[in-house]
Order: sequence, then structure tokens, then C-alpha cells
Amino acid sequence: MAAAFTALKDVVRINAQNWQKTWSMAYIQFVKRYSGSALGGVWSLVKPILFILVYWFAIAVGIRGGKPVGEVPYLFWLMPGILPWFFMSDAITSGGTSVLHNRQLVTKTLYPAATIPIFTLVSYLFTHVALVALMLLVFLVSGQGLSIYSIQVVYYMFCMLALMAVVSILFSALSAISRDVNHFLKAIQRVLLWLTPILWNLKELSPKAQRLGIHYLVKLNPMTYIVEGYRDAMIYQRWFTEHWLYTIYFWALVLALALLSCYVFRKVEREFADIL
Repeated sequence: MAAAFTALKDVVRINAQNWQKTWSMAYIQFVKRYSGSALGGVWSLVKPILFILVYWFAIAVGIRGGKPVGEVPYLFWLMPGILPWFFMSDAITSGGTSVLHNRQLVTKTLYPAATIPIFTLVSYLFTHVALVALMLLVFLVSGQGLSIYSIQVVYYMFCMLALMAVVSILFSALSAISRDVNHFLKAIQRVLLWLTPILWNLKELSPKAQRLGIHYLVKLNPMTYIVEGYRDAMIYQRWFTEHWLYTIYFWALVLALALLSCYVFRKVEREFADIL
């Protein structure tokens, strides 16, 4: 346990000392991702917007037959849930393989490896912040409106970053050891999309599913806390302190994952130069 806390302290210290490098590398990765295209970074917004429209048409118009979620039109209910998913999906696949895909920084330079998963996450944060700003604008001009509760988006964004940081650190170390981890991440990403209440409403589970406690199992997924939190901030107007037990569970889980992730990363980091 002491070794895990020491590893966590080391990873935090390394990232704090190299935060300027992290922001620079994040910007370089963001620009590189869309280099060669005429629209450049605009594509980072076009893709998720198209996905939202497709999901809205397929589910709201097709499956739900235009039925709203409570009193909220499905499109406005969908946006706060799916925007954090876009970021978390990229974090799982790209952040989880970040060391492997940036092996030249480890094998050919003395670059601090513990910052690689973090600057990969930050490179996707630019798009997420832009999409959240666009969502706030849409809510404002559409008449759906904003409230004081909407400021909690910043808190839940921090929760999302914390969770995805520890997940990325863990899997970036494991994917450096085994290429099978890359295939696992791609598979689990699709599974998590449907196991997390992003496209469907947790409150609309059948009575039988509720009796079986399915909603409790879904809430064990920490991504549910974030998705539902975004909706609490934008739609349901609830403070995160109103479900304080769930908040304690989330942060306890993040701390446990942080200890595990940093311990594994620091152990494997010594072998990066040989295994990469």
C-alpha cells in the first residue's frame, strides 16, 4: 500500500512539474490529428454533431416515435449524456494506448512517460470544451434555458478528467506489455456505450429490472455518475451533494484506481525502453 501511495505521489509530481510540456504536446497532437484537411480542427466538432443527429433520428424518431423523456425533448436529453461519452470513448481507446503510440518519446528521448497519457487526454479536452460551450448556447437560444445548476458542468468535467486519467494511465502501461489490450479497449468501448445510460433513460427501466436491482448495477459503473451528473446540471437541476453517497462512492473508486494505475505504471515504466 505504501508503494502505491508513493507511485501516485510520483506520477502527480511528474505531471505537475511538466505541465507546460503537457499543454504543448496536447496542442501538437490536436493539430496533427487534423493536419492536411481543409477544415482542420472543425472536423473535431463535425463528427460528434453528426453522431448526435444520427442517434437522435434513429432513437427519438424511430424507436421512441417522437416521445420525449419526461417533459424534455429527446435531443436535449441526449446532448448532456453523449458529450461526455465522446470524450471518455476517445480516452479509453487513445489514452489507453498512448504510450504505445508515442513509443518514440520513451525509446529515443528522456521524455517523462507519466505525462503521455495526460497530454493525450488534454488533446481531446479542447474538443469537449468547445462542444460543451456549443451545448450551452443551444440550450440558451432554444428556450430550454440555463440555470445556476449548469455551473456544475465544470465539476463533472473535472470528475471525468480524473476518472479517465487513471484509466488511461493503467491501460497505457498494460498496452505497452501486450497488444491484446488494444483490441480489448476497442471491444469494451462499444459495450460501455450500451451499459451506460447514454442513449437510454435509467429511470425508464422495467419494474422487473428494478426489482432485480439492475439500476444499482448500472450505477456501479463510474461513467454513469458523470453522464447522470451532466444531465442533473443541464436538465434536472440537482446539486451533486443531493446524492452524496454516490459522490463518495465515485471518488473512493477513483482513488483506488489511481493507486492501482500509478503503481502498475511505475512498475512497468522501467521496462518501457526494452518492451517498446
